[in-house]
Amino acid sequence: MRYHPLPRTAMPVVALATLVLVLWIGWGSVRSPAALWAPGDLSRYHVDIAGCTHCHEPFRGPSPARCVGCHSERYFESRSAPAVMTWHREMVAQRTACTACHTEHRGALAQITDQSRVNPHGEFVFRATGTASCTVCHEFGARVATRPMLRDAPVVKRLYEKGRGAHRPGLMTD
Repeated sequence: MRYHPLPRTAMPVVALATLVLVLWIGWGSVRSPAALWAPGDLSRYHVDIAGCTHCHEPFRGPSPARCVGCHSERYFESRSAPAVMTWHREMVAQRTACTACHTEHRGALAQITDQSRVNPHGEFVFRATGTASCTVCHEFGARVATRPMLRDAPVVKRLYEKGRGAHRPGLMTD
């Protein structure tokens, strides 16, 4: 690769841009040091985590090995529907990164599952319904990505009784 030096006339612009960037980062780190390093608040699921290295490898980011440290197979057996547990087991066997589907640092009420799986209700459905998981209202098939069935659950009945349906974003609150 051949190096092409900047023209002399560009040097003051580069120096000024570098100075502005350094001042902006310095001012931001003094004003809000946590915001410089932390991209946002943790979800309600992980709010009890004490430090960044609980989930992140230094200089590498979130680590699937650290995710599995808490979300073990025993954890899934005790808390998940069998189809959800099987699906996660397959993802771990395929060495799929947890961050391929789950995202953190979007706030306490945000959902942490995104990308290929779309929550048709929006991020605040859990607060609106008082639920803590998709599986409170939905039964998933052999694969989580398939269309889920509604459960015969009190929260689903309550939504139907209100006459608003369970699949209309924005109509979940009173």
